[in-house]
Amino acid sequence: MHYSFRNDQPDRFLAILREVGQWLVDTNQTLWSIDTLTADNLMNAYTEGNCYVLYIDDIPAATVILQWKDPLFWPDVPDNTSGFIHKLAIRRSLAKQNLFDTIMDFCRNECLRRGINQLQLETDATRPKLMQFYERHGFTPTYQRNIQEFGQSFRCQYYVLEF
Repeated sequence: MHYSFRNDQPDRFLAILREVGQWLVDTNQTLWSIDTLTADNLMNAYTEGNCYVLYIDDIPAATVILQWKDPLFWPDVPDNTSGFIHKLAIRRSLAKQNLFDTIMDFCRNECLRRGINQLQLETDATRPKLMQFYERHGFTPTYQRNIQEFGQSFRCQYYVLEF
């Protein structure tokens, strides 16, 4: 299998994200409101060129935003000192292929290429299984806080991964 990442396909990025978001809704695990997964909401100066689609051979498999500045979730972190992960989504038909590790390797390599040695992400603090998943993959919980995004309020658990 050959893995590659492309950051020039916003329509495909959004289609995969909405597909996974709908699956989460259908299985009573809603993480994102489907109607907020739009180009208007997700494509901006911080995400431009940073919305990736992971391919396995020629099959689009997953998405991730890897950005270098995040004034909404990490306003106190200086620009270009951390990689910030958002909207990581793996298509359910490809879920059992350890793609999370492939995505993390890509993110870590992009950080190292820029002289950055940490990744940060946040997730819904009411999802203990998801939080345990991140912790099993080396992310350390740091703090929790409430956040507003797209008219919704969330209690977020923040994580950091140092390397």
